[in-house]
Amino acid sequence: MKIAKNIAQFPISINDLKDRYFAGESLTFNEINAIKNYDKYRLDYLNTAATGIEFDQRYFELQAKANLAPYSDFL
Repeated sequence: MKIAKNIAQFPISINDLKDRYFAGESLTFNEINAIKNYDKYRLDYLNTAATGIEFDQRYFELQAKANLAPYSDFL
């Protein structure tokens, strides 16, 4: 298993982009679109949960995706 040895080896996530945005940094067109797409996906996905337990599981899943998945997954 290959392990990242420094932060530059990790993918840029949605939460990384949001941190940069709220810090006043400029984002590219694709980065902004990825945030918008993620936010829409998040709302749609959570709103279709049938129970509170399902909602909680989906919320946890989305937190992981926003922190770990490359933002390009949402383009």
